[in-house]
Amino acid sequence: MHSFLRWKLLIGLSLAVCLTGCGAGQPETSSSQEVREEDQSTAPVVEVIEPQEETGPKLTQNDINEALAQVLEGYSAVGVSVAAIEHGQPSASGAWGWAEKGQREMTADTKVRIASISKVVVGLCALAMEEDGLVDLDAPLSTYWGEGVRNPYSSGQPSARTLMTHTSSLKDLEISRGLSKLTGMLSQSSAWRDMEPGNGGYWYYSNFGFCVLGTTLELASNQLLDSYAQGRFFEPLGMEASFCSGNFPEEELATLYTPQGVGRSAASCAAQPVPDEIGKGASFYPGGLTISARDMAKLVGVLAGDGTCEGRQYLKPETVADMETPRFSVDPEEGTPFDQCLVLRRQENLLGQSQLYYHTGSSYGVYSLMSYNPDTGNGVVVITTGSPRQTDEYGLYALCAELSEDLYERMENAV
Repeated sequence: MHSFLRWKLLIGLSLAVCLTGCGAGQPETSSSQEVREEDQSTAPVVEVIEPQEETGPKLTQNDINEALAQVLEGYSAVGVSVAAIEHGQPSASGAWGWAEKGQREMTADTKVRIASISKVVVGLCALAMEEDGLVDLDAPLSTYWGEGVRNPYSSGQPSARTLMTHTSSLKDLEISRGLSKLTGMLSQSSAWRDMEPGNGGYWYYSNFGFCVLGTTLELASNQLLDSYAQGRFFEPLGMEASFCSGNFPEEELATLYTPQGVGRSAASCAAQPVPDEIGKGASFYPGGLTISARDMAKLVGVLAGDGTCEGRQYLKPETVADMETPRFSVDPEEGTPFDQCLVLRRQENLLGQSQLYYHTGSSYGVYSLMSYNPDTGNGVVVITTGSPRQTDEYGLYALCAELSEDLYERMENAV
């Protein structure tokens, strides 16, 4: 358990006072100027004390606005939204630019198809289902898909847990949906690599693997993954989010811009068919989560707070520790080596922090980054549209990384 949360628990036990929830931060302001250079019950409430004068959020709205203005002097984008987490609690948030050019300004509540950060939320659901006794993350996939789904080249068999580390031995096939189609694909020997599942030496980032992981969770729990996420996390946290953007009206969604134009319009996002049976939403799980920066910060708060956010326990501390445990190291072609955890990645001495757990996202012109420091409980979520693809020395999207680093420094210096 992180040191700051242990301290809070000790204080709570000695005073025997119930925590009052922490607010989600001040409302944001937004600039309309564009730079044109390019049914599950929740876990019990945990009663703890968090003295606001010492550990409460200190970041101000002015900090957010200044950080956005300063960082965006060096980058082009159409829209940017950002939200901070302090001491495991959602903090200040803000936005810059357009959700819809010339029509709607971007806000920290604008819902954006957040790309591969979606995988982190699939991982949260997987670990929560394990807590709830709905899935065995180490069981062979055939337990849920049938005996025909197996790797014929290996003695060990892939599991949900190996899917979460990109070592399932599946090839990264085309993103697909539909239970019968997926079952047919997984039953073919050509879908599998000649390797032992779980071997980090054969790590291969797989979007298709998360189509399979999300559907495995549906088969195990006999419900749509989005339905489970709504009841287990989204509704209790007061969030409006979904793995399918078709659950929201156009006016609540951002158009996804590339530097050349429109990657995907808000209208097309709103028109996505909403899945109504297991397997129909599989193609959304690698990157289709539609969520605001402010709401994503609540989920990051659950991780940064050892499973507890705003006075309510959503995961056990040992479950979060399992998700954060490094399995092996990966030396990517682009960027510096990182530790692969369950979905999350970890690096030390990143963005001015002793260590960070993080995940990036990129699709249809969106570049995004979520990160948090388990030592401080501080974190940042950044979502951008319309920015060119620029990466830093660590392989992170440069605009997202620089804005995150600026906010981490402000959190450390806040008084």
